[in-house]
Amino acid sequence: MKIGWLVIAAGLMLGADKKLLPGQAGNDDIELSGSVIVDRDEIHQALGADLGAGYVLVRMKAVPKTEKPLRVGPDDFTLISRKDGEKSEALSPTQIAGRGALVVKSTGRSEGGRSFGGFGGGLGSSPGTAGISVPSDVKVVTNDKNDQSPLLAALKEKAMPDRETQEPMQGLLYFPIGGKVKPKDLSLIYKGPAGKLVMDFK
Repeated sequence: MKIGWLVIAAGLMLGADKKLLPGQAGNDDIELSGSVIVDRDEIHQALGADLGAGYVLVRMKAVPKTEKPLRVGPDDFTLISRKDGEKSEALSPTQIAGRGALVVKSTGRSEGGRSFGGFGGGLGSSPGTAGISVPSDVKVVTNDKNDQSPLLAALKEKAMPDRETQEPMQGLLYFPIGGKVKPKDLSLIYKGPAGKLVMDFK
């Protein structure tokens, strides 16, 4: 009888290991844990500065489990809204608040089309919008903030680093998102040297 209970308990433990909690994902090479911040006041509190509307933050912790250093950085992450399929790649601090960066602003109207897929490549390096697909209720304008702005300093201080490491690392990821979303509506995709993982927040 005791052996039978031990077998059942072991099976339950194995089942629990396979079903990760919300905000968690992992494999043999990396463990990820994150929490999403969608409320503007909570974003202000987490960042220590007003980021403005149209952004979602993810507080991310990555724990490499490889024998050699593993590169981990914001470019490995994409946020997806299950409400409308909108995709958003993580932005760097200079893409949000650096000189010549582009700013996401809602126009208050929507006519379909919800992709931010082009935002991950050089958004802050060019004042143009060529090659960038944005929702019709959003416009992109040139930022007039300078490179010494308090917002840029806060973004850099709190951002998740981009480096090779064997040590746990953590920081904030910044995503442009149009419209109102709830944490349960969002999924985070990790695609990097450690493979591909999906993290849900519900």
